Amino acid sequence: PDRHGRPADRPAPADGMRPAVERPAHPAERPLPSRRGGLRRSGPPPRRGGGAAPRPGVDRAAPRRPIGPRVAQLWQRLRPRRAPGVPAPSARARVRRVLRWALLAQAVPLVLVLLFTLVNPPYSMFRLWNFGPTVARWTDAEHVSRNFLVVVMGQEDQQFPERTLAVDYGMQWARVQAYLDGTDDPSGSTITQQTSKNLFLWAGRYPPLEPVRKALEIPPAETMEIVMSKRRILEIYVNVAQFAPRVYGVCAASWYYFGKSSRALSVDESAQLVGLLPSPLHVQRGPGGGMRFLGDTNGNGAADPGERGFISAKGYWHARERAPRWYAQMGGLSATEGIGIPGNASDLPAADDPCREPPAALDGIDGD
Repeated sequence: PDRHGRPADRPAPADGMRPAVERPAHPAERPLPSRRGGLRRSGPPPRRGGGAAPRPGVDRAAPRRPIGPRVAQLWQRLRPRRAPGVPAPSARARVRRVLRWALLAQAVPLVLVLLFTLVNPPYSMFRLWNFGPTVARWTDAEHVSRNFLVVVMGQEDQQFPERTLAVDYGMQWARVQAYLDGTDDPSGSTITQQTSKNLFLWAGRYPPLEPVRKALEIPPAETMEIVMSKRRILEIYVNVAQFAPRVYGVCAASWYYFGKSSRALSVDESAQLVGLLPSPLHVQRGPGGGMRFLGDTNGNGAADPGERGFISAKGYWHARERAPRWYAQMGGLSATEGIGIPGNASDLPAADDPCREPPAALDGIDGD
């Protein structure tokens, strides 16, 4: 070899150029030897004892994936696809899409309101949200005791016969302010609002969604005031209202608590039923009839503050105390005559009463 260490037979490099030196392979480029010799094969490491690698869900249980990524993956599959090159929708387009769906969601109740002017509602959303057996029987307003109709207007909405709008918007704004301030509701909903809520919306047991529900019930309620008579609105209300965890409508409630038709309710019995409307979930039929409020933890036979049935019992006693005064303030039978329900239910033949017999589904309803 020459003085540069290269073989003598290799040609000398050009002037000013360093001799070429072969670069050794990088360690990452070299195949890794296995412990037992030879090259390590690609893919997952072999199982101890030989054999193929386990398959998830077959040889051993695969770890559960969190639900969040699965929901995101489902959304990616269901969301509409944009063609290549099509830009994403603008914020204004997204707002229009949301408004379009909101209008469609409101159009369905409005169409049903028009239908229910002629057809009795077969069900209500309140009953659909009650995932269990429920009892109800439709009864025309003429066959409902006038005592009950007058007392229910006296407690829930004394301005109902003269009201031209479904919502008192001044009072509604005061309710919004009370909700934002975290104070008690200064008033309640009108009968038309409650009818709209019972027919088309959910029960008020989700406080964060309460303002949304209050806003959604207004358009159908105003439509009712336009296309329905006062008699029809009150008739629908007393047939879809809830009086016990599984009991809906005045007919089923009168048989459930008092063992009689709704045409024979007295003022005091009507007050007891009306007092349950704000909170009907913590009351059942007593062993001898009447009401038994749930959650009597101290065994004194009454619902005390802090017990489950206290709100129901408070409304019950409040209504029984004030029902005679409400009846006088409403003008007695003149209140029902003014909305198109003349006379008394007892004036009609008992054979024509749809509530002349108790609903068969009442048997065993107390098991819940």
